[in-house]
Amino acid sequence: MEYTVNELSKISGISTRTLRYYDQIELLVPPRLSSSGYRIYGENEVDILRQILFYRELGVNLGEIKKLLNSPGYDKEKSLQEHLDELLQKKARIETLINSVNDTIQSLKRKAAIYCLVL
Repeated sequence: MEYTVNELSKISGISTRTLRYYDQIELLVPPRLSSSGYRIYGENEVDILRQILFYRELGVNLGEIKKLLNSPGYDKEKSLQEHLDELLQKKARIETLINSVNDTIQSLKRKAAIYCLVL
């Protein structure tokens, strides 16, 4: 399957401007241009974009991402496993925060109910 900049933007959730910038800095270069001059991306570029977005989510800067993706020893599967591990850790931290906030809300509600009974 092939995608134009607009299509890739829609399915990835990033702007067309960002995709053009990634092309400009040679981070995500489309393999071809259409006869009208539109950038055309394939499945390989979609996979690369996923990797870029994973690293961005982890706070890695674009220069480092470019070095990682272009490294001869880059292992896509290992990288994905590391991303998954990071995301699971992040999920656990968020679940802990959610539980803490819920506990605090329940505690406040109990205190308010007791206060109303005392009055």
